[in-house]
Amino acid sequence: MPKLMSQSLPLGSTYVLESAGGETASGRTQQDLPGDEIYQRIRDSVLRNRIAPGTKLAEVKLCELFGTNRETVRRALIRLASDGLVDYFPKRGAFVASPSEAQVEQVRDARVAIESDISGRIAGRVDQSVLQELSRIATEQIELRQAGDLDAAVALSGSFHVTLAQASGNAFCVKYLVELTALTSLALAKFAVPPESACPIEEHVDITAALRAPDGVQAANLMRAHLERVHNAILQSARRPAPSVDLGSLMRP
Repeated sequence: MPKLMSQSLPLGSTYVLESAGGETASGRTQQDLPGDEIYQRIRDSVLRNRIAPGTKLAEVKLCELFGTNRETVRRALIRLASDGLVDYFPKRGAFVASPSEAQVEQVRDARVAIESDISGRIAGRVDQSVLQELSRIATEQIELRQAGDLDAAVALSGSFHVTLAQASGNAFCVKYLVELTALTSLALAKFAVPPESACPIEEHVDITAALRAPDGVQAANLMRAHLERVHNAILQSARRPAPSVDLGSLMRP
């Protein structure tokens, strides 16, 4: 079964592909994959920082990798574009989205407005099964961090926030947050935010506890502080001066 290479790639590069089990991408030893699975594989690879922001997703290469046709690949890419994960240009192709600093600020403000309101309103009304799922996600994040898999722990953050939004019953909020959380994930990767700052996992535990209490004011305040902390860490990384380079030493024979 084919897979995407696990390392991150430089901005603007073409992604590297490999096939598992010794088969070549062009060998077509694998069965054609349906569009939904192609969509999910690319999505997971982007959210897990296996494909860096700005990377071109060449349709021909994806066709070879997945053993399918361009129409199927294109539908998957357009779907990813609707999620905010991909920038799709009809004449240039598809690129993993690369959020700017201004967009990070806009995402922060939008998420604070939506998610703090949701957290305050659903406290005391949220189903126990939702609270259990939120606790499960937070616990899994802690276990992944303890195992040293910080990237996977951070990747689960989006699931926590979307699950909480789904508890509101507002389909529009869920739709927007799917895109907003994806943009946050891309910004974390683009600006190389340290995993320990990317998402303070214990804050997910505290938010869940406030919802269970129930304390709507506390839940809203905790969510607001959590989102501001994460996005401000992104902005701080983005504005960090680039390391100085001694051209003389680099060019010395």
